[in-house]
Amino acid sequence: MRLRLSRSAVPTSEPEALRRAARRTTLLRAGLALGLVGTLALAFFVARSRDVRHAPLVPSGTTGIVVIDLSASVYEAAMGETLRRMARTGERAGLVAFSDVGYELLPPGTPARELVPLLRYLRPGQGEASGELPVNPWAEFRAGTRISSGLQIAREALLRERVASRGSIVLISDLEILPDEVERLGAEIARLQRDGVSLRIVPLAPSDEKRELIEQLTGPSALLRDPGEAGAVRAPEERTLAGAA
Repeated sequence: MRLRLSRSAVPTSEPEALRRAARRTTLLRAGLALGLVGTLALAFFVARSRDVRHAPLVPSGTTGIVVIDLSASVYEAAMGETLRRMARTGERAGLVAFSDVGYELLPPGTPARELVPLLRYLRPGQGEASGELPVNPWAEFRAGTRISSGLQIAREALLRERVASRGSIVLISDLEILPDEVERLGAEIARLQRDGVSLRIVPLAPSDEKRELIEQLTGPSALLRDPGEAGAVRAPEERTLAGAA
């Protein structure tokens, strides 16, 4: 062994200095190797827990319902963008529409492609004037904003399907509720928490006052769009270390 090493080594008069450098290099290589193994392990375990869809609005592993606000104060095109995103990513969710009252349009777990026929009522058509939306079948239905009514219908649908404990609701609304709705909404949110139903909210440009009020009832983490942000919504998975990994 000594003979082989001496034949392949570079002659030097200071072997101790090189020996220290060799130890440093060995430790550095070992540290880099451990870091690489750790990164691969993290990527493996995170990938196993991730949904194949990128940052779904309906939380992974839950049965979802989308609750859309059709009150007169809502700008439909902004709502349509969120529904189009869900349709593109293949999410599965039921659909409830509400104004003064709630109405179940699609049952929980419906494939997102079933949302596509509804999108024509939420965006300007080819033949309409600029910015004009087609007349939708809910024109007579539109009035005030009773979010509690829509959440109640969604919660009852999840209970009917016996999936409330792993159910979720995505609410799309401008949050412009009247004072008499606050108590009803607070009570309904408490029922969702009691039944184990998670709630996510896509706010459609609400006033600062209404946004703060809803945050007090649900907590700020429930809202999927930052204040003043007009772009695409971001699911919580996109904000976490696991999502970055």
